[in-house]
Amino acid sequence: MTLMSKTQILQPVDSEKLLQELLIKSKKENTQLFQLLEVYINLVASGNKHWIEKYGQEIKDILIFWHDKYKTAPALGFAIQGYNLFFSSQYQDAESLFYKALDQTDESTLFRDIRGLVFMGLGSCFRSQGMIDQAMHSVSQGVQLIKDSDPPQNWHVYTHRMIGEIHVFIGEFGQAEKHYLRAKASLESLPYAVSPTPVFRVYDGLGYCYMKMEDREKSEEYFKKALSVEGISPAEKARVLCDLGVLYIENPEVALPYLEESSALRKKHGLDDAYSTSLISLAECYLKNGNIDKAVEVLTEAESFIEKYNVPTKKLLFYNLFAECFEKKGDYKQANEYFHLYDELQKNINSSQIKNIFQLKNKEIARQNQEIQDKNKELRNTLDELAKIKVSRRALFFSIITVVFLVIATEVFLDPFIEQYSGNNYLSLLSKIFIAFLLKPIDSLYERLMFRKALSN
Repeated sequence: MTLMSKTQILQPVDSEKLLQELLIKSKKENTQLFQLLEVYINLVASGNKHWIEKYGQEIKDILIFWHDKYKTAPALGFAIQGYNLFFSSQYQDAESLFYKALDQTDESTLFRDIRGLVFMGLGSCFRSQGMIDQAMHSVSQGVQLIKDSDPPQNWHVYTHRMIGEIHVFIGEFGQAEKHYLRAKASLESLPYAVSPTPVFRVYDGLGYCYMKMEDREKSEEYFKKALSVEGISPAEKARVLCDLGVLYIENPEVALPYLEESSALRKKHGLDDAYSTSLISLAECYLKNGNIDKAVEVLTEAESFIEKYNVPTKKLLFYNLFAECFEKKGDYKQANEYFHLYDELQKNINSSQIKNIFQLKNKEIARQNQEIQDKNKELRNTLDELAKIKVSRRALFFSIITVVFLVIATEVFLDPFIEQYSGNNYLSLLSKIFIAFLLKPIDSLYERLMFRKALSN
């Protein structure tokens, strides 16, 4: 299938074939290691743990082989392990390995792309743990490092998508839409994609953004585009089904089948963290449908997963829904306890994370302003140099004209006078030599006059 007419999307079987070819090459030479990392991570990003089980150990063994022979191999080794753990929902362990990967690098060009991918991995870990401010910081660093023209072009898609997601979180929907559309534009400029995942993520992200902007028509359009991407994994299908359920949540009869299917898929494939997300949305749907007991049952099932992964934004929804359930059941004491937990957590998120995000944004604005000032200074210096060259050329032109005029004047007026009264040709020659020596002083005089005129204007 294609995304627009320009981007050919390879199917998962093609991605696996490419991975197998890279595995064979990487056992003999180290030039393909980074592409091996890119292709592998694109596969595991689909949420299918099968790829980790099938190829994870083989890739690890290859990087161990190259550990002492290739300078970037140690960093790549820690990075690949970090991504394996991240996509297995072991966020804190993944975070630790990403930091170890950074310790194996420096800020030279050799490690630029690797550091970019590692910062993106850190951003993913922080985002999944609800630490949105730290996610914003890490992903912003990743964006600065990952260049559109470099091999990991599709990672540029992920970074802008994540920044868009963060802007949705803080309610800056216009900025969120801008970053999602930049992710889409980056995707459309790719000569290829190694899996359907980048296409799915962009469509689903745009659908979520437009849902928050209350543009139901566009949201539905992009969610259905995401659902129709050929070759998506069960995890990806479950994600967009959950999003569609949330979109239709005000109409529980329409939303319920989407949310039930999403929950079933996530439970079947052992996606515990994502499963708790579907359960929370399912509980909200039951609550809106008046089925309070079913909502409490679903929330109770979700509670252990929510405590395990400890994501603040998810706990916030959990507390709020449980409070509503007990309020509707008339148990105001329990309702008040959950409302209190909700209120305390809400204050903490607002006072720390959002404050940190805006501080980071202010630093980024200051950095961009400084870059603009530096570029303006360079431009002014360039224009000054060009003006000097232009003035110098004009001054030289007028100087030559003046000297020519003086030479002609000596021929017409001075030479006949010398011939008539002295008959000495050397005097005529000396006068012309004197005029030639006047060229530089005359040129300098014209330059000063022209610069004064330019400054006065």
